[in-house]
Amino acid sequence: EIDKIVPNKNQPRLDFFDDTIKNLASSIKENGLIHPIVVRRMADKYEIIAGERRCRAYAYLKKSDIEAIVVDKDDEESANMALIENMQREDLSAIEEALAIKKIMKSRDLTQKEMAKELGYRQSTIANKLRLLKLPDYIQTAIASGEITERHGRALLKVDKDKLEEVFKTIIQRGYNVKKTEEYISALNDKDKVKVRGISSSVQLGVNTIKQSYDLCKKTGLDVDYN
Repeated sequence: EIDKIVPNKNQPRLDFFDDTIKNLASSIKENGLIHPIVVRRMADKYEIIAGERRCRAYAYLKKSDIEAIVVDKDDEESANMALIENMQREDLSAIEEALAIKKIMKSRDLTQKEMAKELGYRQSTIANKLRLLKLPDYIQTAIASGEITERHGRALLKVDKDKLEEVFKTIIQRGYNVKKTEEYISALNDKDKVKVRGISSSVQLGVNTIKQSYDLCKKTGLDVDYN
């Protein structure tokens, strides 16, 4: 029965858009439920492991019950199954994936390598997803909503914190794709390196600059030398 089903407290999916639920409900009304949901018994209730959108669609249709497979799983197994089911269906944003991965790794004390093996990912993929959580909330929100992609986010990780908001606004306003964003950030970083390091193609210019600095130091009474 629908009223005995409760959401999974470890559900990795954070956003359930009304339009998608309505569309799913229309499909179910027309074609029926193709795949039962998966639940586990929790006292007198049943907690969803997989199929929360389907369950919401059934509730929207005001149906009293739904076909379900009941499995015996503990909290860790339930959380892992919910994450894997959503990821296999590409049903999560990159931020939702990262948050779920972080939560499971912490609760089960898993390394990135161990987590990657369970999900069938490379370790570098897990590392890249977790790095997205270092971005400010406004950028994480943009990734989660689809305003920018996960690859945009990875490119923005290379920007200095004091320039990050300005760069983010620029790529949004100009509608930069991933390649253009990477080129733009790379050009900014190269420009900053030149300013900081004082790079010049002339060796003699560099030597003369050092000599001038040495003479100025001497004039102020500092005991310095150079070679």
